[in-house]
Parts: sequence; C-alpha cells; structure tokens
Amino acid sequence: MRRPLFTTIITLLSLQLLGCSIGCLALSPTAHRCMYDEIMKEVSLPKPAMVRELPRKGLGAWQTYTASTEEDDAGVWAPIRIVVSEKDLNDPSKYCTKMGEPRPTFLGFDKECQLHDILTSRTRAELLQNIFPAAIKLHSDRLSVRPKSSPLIVPRSIKESPCKHFSVPEEHYTTGVEDADAVIYLAAGTHFPFAVSCLAAEKDVRPTVGAMSFGISGLHHSWFAVRVIAHELAHVLGFNYEQMRAQNMLSSVSINSFQQKKGIVTSVLTKQKAVEHYNCKGIEGMPMRDEYNDNLRMHSHWDRRYAKDDLMSSMVTSGAGIYTAVTMAAFADMGFFKVNFSMAETMSWGKGVGCNFVNQKQCMPDDYKNYPEMFCHRDTSDTTRYCTSDRVHLGICSSFADDQCLFIQPMGFGSCRDTTSVLHGSRMGTSSWCLDGESLKVNEEVLETKPQVVSVGGVCVEVFCGRKEVSVRYLGDDDWHECPEGGKIFPANTSVDFAEGYIKCPRYDEVCTITPSGRSGIPFHENGSIHDDSSTRK
Repeated sequence: MRRPLFTTIITLLSLQLLGCSIGCLALSPTAHRCMYDEIMKEVSLPKPAMVRELPRKGLGAWQTYTASTEEDDAGVWAPIRIVVSEKDLNDPSKYCTKMGEPRPTFLGFDKECQLHDILTSRTRAELLQNIFPAAIKLHSDRLSVRPKSSPLIVPRSIKESPCKHFSVPEEHYTTGVEDADAVIYLAAGTHFPFAVSCLAAEKDVRPTVGAMSFGISGLHHSWFAVRVIAHELAHVLGFNYEQMRAQNMLSSVSINSFQQKKGIVTSVLTKQKAVEHYNCKGIEGMPMRDEYNDNLRMHSHWDRRYAKDDLMSSMVTSGAGIYTAVTMAAFADMGFFKVNFSMAETMSWGKGVGCNFVNQKQCMPDDYKNYPEMFCHRDTSDTTRYCTSDRVHLGICSSFADDQCLFIQPMGFGSCRDTTSVLHGSRMGTSSWCLDGESLKVNEEVLETKPQVVSVGGVCVEVFCGRKEVSVRYLGDDDWHECPEGGKIFPANTSVDFAEGYIKCPRYDEVCTITPSGRSGIPFHENGSIHDDSSTRK
C-alpha cells in the first residue's frame, strides 16, 4: 500500500536529522539535498494533453508529437523562456509573516513558522528580481527550444498532481501564459526547497509545467540559492528519471558480485561527453545515483562518486552546482533541446581520471591513494582542515551516509563566504575561495609574547578573475598578487598572519567558473560573438 506523502516526508526529515548527528553535509548552511525523487515517487501524475501531428519534412520521429500548445515551425530555435507565476507570494496566508503562525509547506500539511521562514519585502524582491532570474539565465543561456507560437495553456488536470497545493491563475487554464515555453508556480513554504513536475513524462513531449517552493532560509547565500534553484528547475524541465526513461536514454549495469544494479544514461551525446570528461573511451554511459541501496529503480541525479560537484548531483553544495557539458548533453539527448556547449562549465571532479576509476564503479578503501585530488583518508588524529573540492569550504575527511566514499566534507561555519566566521589564516568574503597549502602554518594571536603556530591544509583568499588570469589577496596583506596555475605564493613574506609554507595557485576554471552571485563566469557566446559581464577589481 502506498504510504501517505506526509508520512514519507516526516520520515525523510528524521533521516536527515539523524544524518546530521553523525556529520553529514547538512551541518553546513550551504548544502541542499534534493528530494525530487522521494516526493515524486509517492504520486501519480496526469498525462499531458496530446495532439497528433504529421511528421514535418526533415524532422525526426521525436518531433511528430507536441503538447496541446504547438511549438513553432521546424528549424526555429530560441533560448527557452521560463515564466514564473508568483501568486502564492502575493497571498500573506501562503507565506510566513511572523513566528509561530501555521503556514503551508505545499506538500499537503502546515508547519509552524520560524524566524528564518519570514518573507520580508526585501527577501521577496531578492528572490524575484535577482536570484530566480539568475537561475533561469543559467538554463536559457544553454538550452534552446522551438518556441511556442501560441500561449502555453495549462491543463486543469494538474489539480490531480502535487501542483494542486500551489495557486494557479484561472487565465492560465483558459487563455494561457503568453511568451512562455515553460511555467513555474513559485511559493515560499515552511520547508526545504523542492520542485515537482505537474504532468507525467511522455515520450517526445517536452515538459512545460512545474512548481517550486523555495524556503526563505535558503537565501542565506544568494550564490548558493541560484544554483539550488537551477538544479530544481532542471528536474522540471526534464532532467529526471521518468523523462529519461520515456526517451529511452537509460540502461542498467551490475556494479558488484551481488548483482547490485546502477542506472546509467547511455544516450549518444551524454556518453560522448562522459568519454571526454573522464578520458575513458570504454565508459558505458553516465551513472545515475544509487540511493539507500535501492536496486528496484533508478534516480534523477548523477552518481556523486562520478559527479560530486555537478549541478545535477544529488547534493548541491556551496560553490558547486557546475553546469557541465555532460548535464547539457543529457538535455540534448532528450530531443527537444538544442544546447550551447560553448557555455559548458568545467568540473574538476573526475576530469581526466581514466578508465580504472570508471570501471571500478564504486568507492574503495584505497581511493585516496589513486585519486588524492578527489578522495581522502580518514585519520581521527588529524585535526587539520582542508579545502573541499568545490573550493568554497574548509572541512574534514568523512563519508556521506553509508556510501563509503570518503572526501573532504564542509564543516559547519567553514564557508569562505561566511564573513561572520573566523578561520585560521583565512580572508573571508563574498569573492573568497579555498586554496590548498603546502607546509602552511599561520600565526594565531594569543595573549602571549609569541603567537601560537597552527598548521592548516588550506586557507580562504579573495580571488579576482581577469581574462584567464587569477589574482589573490590573503589575510594580512591588502595587495593583489598574481597567482598563475601551478604557481606558489609565500604569504609569510608579506603578512604577519603567516609563519611559513606556501599557497598553491589554482586552475582558472576552479575559481572563475561560478561568480560570487551564483551566475556563470563564462562569457556568453551567441552566433560567434562574446558577451562578457566581467566585473572590475576593487
């Protein structure tokens, strides 16, 4: 018998809290574990209204079906237009105005408002004017569709879906939504951020209707919020198991002697981009997440072992959420998106690791020896803090849940962007990133004649990205220092906050791919021209 959705969500929250007690990513205020699969598996969705078309000349079989609002003539492609409906943000009974009042979670039950849930005029403006447009732009810069020639009419059948908890303007059912290729119903519920699809996945039909509740507490860091929203939007746009299955993009493989299964995306472009990223011609496809050892079905995220910092990993963390060529290829393989690969963001995790890593299929105890830039060795006596792979946190070596994959997990209050935190030898700020150190020691100020020397594995420094050049400034020195890839900086030469050792200069794409606002650091390419939004150094 299917469990009530309320019971499922409460159970999942309990698991999250339990996980936090043993050191999971939720200790960090900048980590988002997506719950799309857990919510969607509990419901059945209505099918989209369909119109049968005759195949147009020059089009593949996938283009012979459309939803009830037809797309324009073949050959015309334009950046996807995502319209946000904010009706629930205009109704004070649907969001928190003070502590203690019950407000909807948009999952079918109410929850008492906490201080961090309160929607002020400022947070509302930040969400609608800055954060959501930036998240949408991440998709519209990369995904094009054949635009709709008429308003997008929303079927009333979405009232039979999880979207029934969101407010839909009556005109969306009748006259439709103008200038829209997709519509999202947005709310600010008293719960973790989540998105849901409103209509069932159908072969060769592009998803067009979804809903999202974004908790105001998620606005703590706007750069993080942008990537979380972009992640959730991607599920609604089609990056989910059901849509990939409908498009025949999936296969399954055994990953161990017990015949435990892992789902992989084997469609042509996705496989090609995976080959390029991992430098392995023999890769079968791109592995999907295998959560809780659930062998009965596949999931809507890349396996974290392979794509920890990808936008579509199951856990979006601080500086991660990288919109990679592999993720873009998955959209392209669905058939109803044309993608702009010149806008692909580079992910360091797994880049060029080769076939041994790919063929291993699961984490092993000696991974830290073979792939030291990705994995770590847990040593309870080692209290040194190291940089996370996304270079936004300092953290310690631990695993997530029971997946046996050991890597540097961000510690609470370890974000380089958190100006209220004090980290040994670190210069905090909105443009700060974590850089690795070698034999790096910092002077900790104490009430004694001589400072106490503390060893650190990495420090936060402010970063300025020029055209393929990186400059940094560190604690105790307000000057900018050029930091070319592979170079070294000896901060003790100019700063009394350091005792000895050096800072390793990063690759450009590690610290310049994502801007402090969460937007892409890649200049926008369109029709051969480059549109650069680079900021100036202050």
